[in-house]
Amino acid sequence: MFSKYTLPVFFILFVFSSCKSIKPNNPPFSSVTELPQAISKANIPIEIPLSYIEDNLNNTRNSKLFSEKGLELGSGLFADLDVTRIGKISITALENNTIRVKLPMNLVGDMKIEKRVFGQNLSTNFPFNENLSPEISFIPEIGKNWDLSIKNLQIDNWGRSMKYNLLGFEIDLDKVVKSQLQKVLDNQLAAADLSQLDFKNIAQETWDVFSEPYTIEQEGMEVHFYTIPNKLKVKEKITQDQKLVLYLGIEGEMFSKIGAKPIIPKSPLPNIEPNENRENEIELVLPLILRYEDLDGYLNNEMAGKAIKIDGKTEMVPTNLKTQKYGDKTLLSMDFTGIRKGKKDIKGKMYFAGKPVFDAATESLRFDEAEFDVKSDNGMANIGIRLKKRKIMNQIKKLANYPVGDFLSEARKEMEKQGKFETGFGTFQVINPTLDVEGIYSTEEDVRIYLKSTGKMEVRLKDFK
Repeated sequence: MFSKYTLPVFFILFVFSSCKSIKPNNPPFSSVTELPQAISKANIPIEIPLSYIEDNLNNTRNSKLFSEKGLELGSGLFADLDVTRIGKISITALENNTIRVKLPMNLVGDMKIEKRVFGQNLSTNFPFNENLSPEISFIPEIGKNWDLSIKNLQIDNWGRSMKYNLLGFEIDLDKVVKSQLQKVLDNQLAAADLSQLDFKNIAQETWDVFSEPYTIEQEGMEVHFYTIPNKLKVKEKITQDQKLVLYLGIEGEMFSKIGAKPIIPKSPLPNIEPNENRENEIELVLPLILRYEDLDGYLNNEMAGKAIKIDGKTEMVPTNLKTQKYGDKTLLSMDFTGIRKGKKDIKGKMYFAGKPVFDAATESLRFDEAEFDVKSDNGMANIGIRLKKRKIMNQIKKLANYPVGDFLSEARKEMEKQGKFETGFGTFQVINPTLDVEGIYSTEEDVRIYLKSTGKMEVRLKDFK
């Protein structure tokens, strides 16, 4: 049979057993042992009209293609050749990533015959002067040294036969001229002064901009974001709308720093990797650092000295609020004074632990999966406070929200500002960048808010004509 004391004692035991004790000096283990890397990526298609390359090729004053003396044709035949460009070069995109170059040229020279015929030495010269318009197809490739190299070179059409009959000897200039065409095209590309379209320069300028720090204001502090790039991917493609598209992919890890702007030394370009990505996309992960000391300052400003009403007779006034890592959660500890009508004030310490999450509706940092504990010298007061813990926790959760909306707004503006830059060959503009919270992690020194920004890049080449 229960006595009149049984129910109160049982209730007190239930209250204590249902409250999980918070031990700041002995926090639980964290499920996250290492922070994820803030990997940022940019994949930018840079479209270069073939007409740009064509115009630069035709603007060069050097019309001499090649000149050779004593070219051996076989069977005692030799030739002196001077080959000159006599018209405009035209470039056309074909299928299978191939382009065709039409190169009008004039061949001037002498055919030399040095043969022994019927015991007599025959030596004579025959001058020739021929105009040709060969059509040459090849696959352009960016080499390891960033030069535009030529692969699978083919003569599709000479414009006329390259075979001659001289004193009964058949002479074929196809092999002679074809052997020089690789050198001819290389020389023409070099002579065109395509410095604005120097692919290595394009990659280096984009690489340098990608790693340049930029700054965002946060609660009176300057937060600097910067990338350490580590991968460079390149692939070229010839399109049917007469363009050379350079797919430039850059990848690196993003860091952030509060205070003085970091000085990031420019790093050389790494080895080129093949790029199979054909999308226009930018994905930046920005690790925002929210130091506990800054969070403490904000919470003390918002909560210290402000009464938390428990019931009609009791209210609690928190002071000296401090935050720290507590497993996967953030622990908020505070001193408090309990003011009770008609009774002596009590003093003690309250603990509130919650998992930091982003509230999209209010654009603030809130604390979920909350735990609560209280410690004071008054045992009955401890019980009374625990009985009201849900109400107290709800009020703390409302007050302990940390707004980041202004920072996100400033970050979006800064992304649009920083997303526009100019290089020697063109201007870049990020189009409609988004900014969302990717994840939140507690560390020993701070809370890390990983912001993810996505968008597309618009590239406008400068007029090289």
